[in-house]
Amino acid sequence: MTTRTALACLLALALWACAPDRDDAVGRYQAAANGIDIVLTLAENGRGTWSTDTDEIAFKWSTPKPGQLWLHTREGGVIQGRTEAGRLTIALPGVGDLVFQRR
Repeated sequence: MTTRTALACLLALALWACAPDRDDAVGRYQAAANGIDIVLTLAENGRGTWSTDTDEIAFKWSTPKPGQLWLHTREGGVIQGRTEAGRLTIALPGVGDLVFQRR
């Protein structure tokens, strides 16, 4: 193994070890806004759904830092949120914070 290959492997291992643990956020969450129940599901594969009685929106999600959650929309936008103790708080543009409880 060359020195360059060894350094690349070491760097990849270090980045993997320092990455936030996505599994902490995986699950099903529920919130209510203006009388509408919203279910947010975060799967292990980094995909998720935002569901109401009348609609379901698919998205990708990530945890770039501990306690931080990003929902990546199909259009390329990012909706930012926070994770803490079985709760997700999502900052919706024009609406404000929406708090989801783990179910």
